[in-house]
Amino acid sequence: MKDKSLPFHKVIYRTIHYGYQKLAAYFWLYIVICIVLVMFNFLSIKVLQNLFDTVSEAVSNGGWNQAAIMVLALGIILVIFRIMSGVKEYFNKLYFMTFMSRILKDMNAKAGRLRLLEFESLKLYDKINMAIGGVNYAIRSSIDLINGVIYYAIFFLCIAVYFYTIKPVLLVLGMLIFLPQLLSNYIKGSKMHKLQERIVPYERQSDYYRKCLVDKTYFKETKTLGASDYFIKCYRDKIGEANNERWKVVLKTSVMSCVLTSFTYLGYIAAFVLLTYYLLNGSLSVGHFAAIYYSLSKLMDTMREMVELFGTVYENASLAGKLYDFLELPEEEGIDKKIDLIQSIRLENVCFRYPYTDKNALNNVSLEIEKGSHVAIVGLNGSGKTTLVKILMGLLQPSQGKVYMNQEDVSTWNIRSYISKISAVFQNYGKYNLSLKENIMLSDVNLKADDDYILHKMDEAGFDYQKESIAGELDVMLGREFNGIDLSGGEWQRLAIARGIYRISDFIVLDEPTAAIDPIEEANVYKRFEEISKDKTVLVVTHRLGSVKTADRIIVINDGEIVEDGSHEELLKQNGFYSNMYLAQAEWYKRENTE
Repeated sequence: MKDKSLPFHKVIYRTIHYGYQKLAAYFWLYIVICIVLVMFNFLSIKVLQNLFDTVSEAVSNGGWNQAAIMVLALGIILVIFRIMSGVKEYFNKLYFMTFMSRILKDMNAKAGRLRLLEFESLKLYDKINMAIGGVNYAIRSSIDLINGVIYYAIFFLCIAVYFYTIKPVLLVLGMLIFLPQLLSNYIKGSKMHKLQERIVPYERQSDYYRKCLVDKTYFKETKTLGASDYFIKCYRDKIGEANNERWKVVLKTSVMSCVLTSFTYLGYIAAFVLLTYYLLNGSLSVGHFAAIYYSLSKLMDTMREMVELFGTVYENASLAGKLYDFLELPEEEGIDKKIDLIQSIRLENVCFRYPYTDKNALNNVSLEIEKGSHVAIVGLNGSGKTTLVKILMGLLQPSQGKVYMNQEDVSTWNIRSYISKISAVFQNYGKYNLSLKENIMLSDVNLKADDDYILHKMDEAGFDYQKESIAGELDVMLGREFNGIDLSGGEWQRLAIARGIYRISDFIVLDEPTAAIDPIEEANVYKRFEEISKDKTVLVVTHRLGSVKTADRIIVINDGEIVEDGSHEELLKQNGFYSNMYLAQAEWYKRENTE
């Protein structure tokens, strides 16, 4: 996974191009509003100059009607300017929210196209966290840049030309006001960019410790263990480390900003003194003095806003680069392959190693699973069972070796083609805060909804939808998040099984599907599986060996290698690894029953 970020100019280009491509109408309308605002802002300065000259002339020679007209004109201009500023602010927010929805949509789509292997690395989660933060920064960069270039830059250029036509030295003083602030924000943006990269791991860890304290997944056990104080300490430590990093950067940038800002104010004071001198010696009229003084005040505010904005653009764009780092991660590739039926899946000398590890999870695994067979994969925890299943399902690609489906090499296939005929039920199933019906239909949202079919699949999985809290109502909400009903662990698992078999497929993978069900009910579930999986290929992963006796074939895996392969009776006769595991579990159940 690459850590190299996009350079500043490429981030800016991509952000502006993205905004224009996705929201062209908003883009151009925002530019028009900015230009109109610049025109009225500068026009107010010229009208103010004429107003003071007219009033000065009226004091000497009369003619107050002209002065009244100028006052009215200035008032109209200022009112229009305020209205247009409100319109601009409205479109600013509208553009931001619309842009936000488009980027988040693209991020979600991107996550769905990533290789599963990427999710095995902690670096991906750092990238996701930074990308989520980068969404806001990417949008702000585009809006701020448009605002900066069109509004502030054009206004500054108009003022610069105006000053130069009156007294060129005023332009020099204006630059003295501008440059220190520009330098200050440039340095600040650079340091904030580096800060963000340093504190993301701290923020991710502190967020995890917070979940250990308040998330319902951990809360009861944390409370029972009396571990709240420990997690609070861990949380505070990580927050403290992140805040220490922030404090160092804030302190340095604040000192630098104070020094450079002092030069800005010195330039402003020098400009005021020089204006007074020109007024007294007659080089400037009262109208020029008033207009220049007003424009200097406005220019100082505008310059401060502009340099802060461009500094923010630099800072935001650097952070926005994290969004594009995420969007440029390698995706699942390959050709679309239409599969009518899975006749066989074969592994040939397959090895697999997870990122940032120095040991293979699988070593030279070769096996073939043919249509209609019921295969069980058993082994100790950490032996490689789940990794092998993911390879067989196409969710992971081998580090070495080949995978064949229907005798064709699948290395060039798109993963969606590979899994199109495979259903799966995993031990870590999802507890979706959706309706009962939606929880089942997630297996295949393109399949036409049929209540009778859904109820049939729940029957097959042994899910009791006639219980009092459900009473056959498929639209009942599940989970407490949205005031729905909760289910027991076993009920959630039966629901996951129903979801897995809802999808029409000829290859079913069951990865510890009955972990939350008692052994007696487990036996009933497997009997149902035998009935519903006739003429289907079934691959079962389990640590309860009593449930796999009826499997056509049992594959025993240990330390990433297949050590035994055969039926239950054949493996017992070998008195090997499987036999020892089975007899140990049988003895344990026997002891439990006699106590």
